[in-house]
Amino acid sequence: MLITKRLDIRFAVESDVDDIYEYVSDEEVMKYEREDYPTKDSFEKVFTYLRKHDLLYTVRLIDDPKVIGHVFLGKTNPAVNNEYNLGYIFNPLYQGKGYCTESCRALVDYGFKALHANRIKAACNPENIPSWKVMEKIGLKKEGYFEKRFFIRNDEQGNPIYTDEVVYGIHTSKWDI
Repeated sequence: MLITKRLDIRFAVESDVDDIYEYVSDEEVMKYEREDYPTKDSFEKVFTYLRKHDLLYTVRLIDDPKVIGHVFLGKTNPAVNNEYNLGYIFNPLYQGKGYCTESCRALVDYGFKALHANRIKAACNPENIPSWKVMEKIGLKKEGYFEKRFFIRNDEQGNPIYTDEVVYGIHTSKWDI
């Protein structure tokens, strides 16, 4: 689907589930994510939904069939705004090598040029420095900081845990690569 200098980015297929579960089952990788996949079955349900709706793109090195990470691009509500939300998670063995930045830049470009997005946004916990650095490297601008906005999960007593959230975005008129 999308090819960059080093990466092959395409819609997820059923056979990708094991490679992706390898890193989404890692507690440290999912530290800032709402989702929690204690079993492969719990992940497969979400994976099937994302695949069915063509929201999940897998990332591979050009000459290697192993999934090293995935990126998400989905339309926000209301759909009339033509805004897309960008997300990404990578296997820790492949972090810090620029693969996330490269794949996100390609996907944002695809979002504007092929999907005709009006704007694209991304958000993360401000403590997740590598995540917001990717947003900045690909050209998204910081638009807001929200205290205790993002529900992450419930604590041991069943009480909700909320974290701060930083939001980045870019309008199509500002995209130039």
